[in-house]
Formats: sequence, structure tokens, C-alpha cells
Amino acid sequence: MSTPCRKVVITAFGDISNLSIVQTSIPDPPKDHVQVRTIYSGFAGADINMRLGRYPMQKKAPLTPGYCLVGKVVKNGSGCSQFRTGDIVACLTVYDAEADYANLPQKYLVPVPDGTDLQQATALVCDWSTAYSMAINTAKVRSGQMVFVHGISGAVGYAALVLCQRQGAKVYGTCSERNFTAIENLGGTPFTYTNKDWIKAMKDLGGADAVFDPLGFESWDESYSILSPSGHLLGYGGNLATLNGQPERSILWPTIKLLLKNTYLRSGKKTTFFYITRDDKTFKPNLEKMLEMTRNGDITVPIKGVFDLEDIKTAHESWSKASGIGSFVVKVSDP
Repeated sequence: MSTPCRKVVITAFGDISNLSIVQTSIPDPPKDHVQVRTIYSGFAGADINMRLGRYPMQKKAPLTPGYCLVGKVVKNGSGCSQFRTGDIVACLTVYDAEADYANLPQKYLVPVPDGTDLQQATALVCDWSTAYSMAINTAKVRSGQMVFVHGISGAVGYAALVLCQRQGAKVYGTCSERNFTAIENLGGTPFTYTNKDWIKAMKDLGGADAVFDPLGFESWDESYSILSPSGHLLGYGGNLATLNGQPERSILWPTIKLLLKNTYLRSGKKTTFFYITRDDKTFKPNLEKMLEMTRNGDITVPIKGVFDLEDIKTAHESWSKASGIGSFVVKVSDP
């Protein structure tokens, strides 16, 4: 039996005129899948790049975006017994979260503890999981290190700031000047990306032990230049062209160039192209840990804005313009 379902559809790649909300239906969940009623969907740079057709290895249009969600279990498909109707779960979906319902593989669902703020939980699934895996699992940030974060007031950047500080690191980064005071109040040291003062400043300090860079292209070369002799550059996106309104450029060669830096002789520096995946063995335990930390008040996840599903075009227009720090979420239904 099918269920009526609204969903966002990117009908073709391009500007926001290619975003539509359609009324359709969703079938019962197939074997090993669970049908979830979406409460909140995450919203981030992946949504923008998918609309533009720039997200690496993405589906062809038409498609329904939405990289993650928090929602309520509605139906179990055959072979599913881990969750009961009404349970609150989180999932890194990659697609299809911006819809009333989604049929999701049971193995990718993570229970959300009672008492957890659901907006904050939604931001944990992709934004904070990305930052946690980069900082804790990959860069292995530790006390006394210096870390540099591009987009330090953004969703992943803010999470990296907090998580690295919890490890005892000193954190620097770039962001819009309108967010300088907020970052300084949090103990971070902000710079303006465009004037490049951060390059000399970090070199004068001896270089960063880890740099997190979602911009790609020329920015990866600049970020590599500010590493300490044993520093680690983690590139995790190619957002420079999107943020600057530039024509599309392939991220393939910059990624190859980034990784080839690992072959430099007599260099203790390291580079990684990072991407979050729900199949990684650390993904679920990392998310479970952060959900508990959020419920217990050990971390607070700032939410920069909440958009109704019907206002999805406004969300796309606001992504790079809104002031404040933290993550965006899309409200799809009431809890």
C-alpha cells in the first residue's frame, strides 16, 4: 500500500527555479528497509552543489536531495525488527531526506536517545560527524596542537572548532567578518580568507598541525603552505567556485594534485581527501557518542536557521548569506 508523500525535486541542474515540491506517493518499505516519517532534514553545501550538478558522482536529475534526517519509524519491511513504530531515528541518507517519508535500510538507522533536541541531532548526522571523523579519527588532534579551519563559523567548521578545542588544541580559521566576534567569544582566532593575512600569520607561528579545507582548488595549495613540518591537510570539498559564483570546475585534478603531495620526498607533511560515508566502521559509534554528548549537555549544536519544506528555495538563497554560526535544518513535519 502506498502513502501520500511530498518531496523536493531538483528537476534539472541550475538555479533555484529548478527546485519543485511535488505531491507523490511512497510504497511500503521493501525487505530490510524501514519507512521513516521525516521530522527534520539536514541542509548544507551538498544541497547547493547537487542543485548545480557539481556534487561528486551524484545522481542525474531529477532527484530528491537531503543528505540526512531525523524522523519517526512508521513501518518495518520484512526482515526488520530492530525498531518499533514511533521510535526516533537518525540516518545519513545521501539523498531523499527532503520528503515526508523515506524508505531506508535498517542497518543505517541510529536510535536517537529520549530527551535529545531533534534539531541538534539532525546537525550531528552529517555536519558534526564529518568534523568528528576528521578531527578525532583522521587528524587525531591532540592537546597543544594548532589547527586551522576554513569556514570556521559554518556547520562543519564550527563543529571542528569545538571538537578540536575539547582535545586541547588552539584553533584558528577563516570566516566572514560579521562572525568574527562570535568566533572570538568561543576562543577561536578568525581571519578573512580573501586578504590572505592568515598565510603569513600561521607561518610565523610555525605552521598548523592540521588544516581542514572544504574549498578546494587553489585553496588547497595555500593550506598546504601553512602546515607545520609534520602537519596534515584534510581537503573535504570543492566549494570555492560555488561560494564565489564562479563557473563550474572539475575537482578531479585538484584532488589528484592534493594526494600527490604525499609523494614528496623528505617531507613529513600529509594530505587526505576526506568524505563522510555511513559504511565507515567509525560512523555509527561516533554518531551515537555525539548524540549522548548532546543529550547530556556536553556539547551544544547551534542552529543557524530552520526552514519549512515549502520554503526550500529560501534555504538555497540563504545558505551563503545568513549571519551567525552553526547548521541549517529543514522542518518537514512536527515531532
